[in-house]
Amino acid sequence: MRRLLFCFALIVTAGCSTLRPTAPPAAQPAAQAVLPPDRYVVFFEPRTSELASDAQAIIRQAAMAAQTRKASKIEIAIPAAVAGGPNVAEGRYTAIQNIISASGADPGIYSHAVLSQSAVSLPGGNDRAEIRLVQ
Repeated sequence: MRRLLFCFALIVTAGCSTLRPTAPPAAQPAAQAVLPPDRYVVFFEPRTSELASDAQAIIRQAAMAAQTRKASKIEIAIPAAVAGGPNVAEGRYTAIQNIISASGADPGIYSHAVLSQSAVSLPGGNDRAEIRLVQ
């Protein structure tokens, strides 16, 4: 009988250690926020300052990204020589700036840049513009 009680006590004791509550899982670090891209590409209709159909939405995305990223500068790059002359080039800058401003970005942080020759040499490069968000 003593052996039986001893065995029973041993089993109960062993069972208590397996049923003991475990420590809660360690808190996982908060996921880092994913930042939006810092470059956006849009296209104009050839020889005009009229934006292609989806370009306005892309420019609005760039404006929101500039606010999210807290960009110190919004650089707008177009080719050095635009078919249609300097009025078309200036009109392209203005078209992009107007949409960005309407989306709430600070016009004081805009800057003009020249699109690289490698970007211009791509298909549609003469009608391409890049919006770069600089931190």
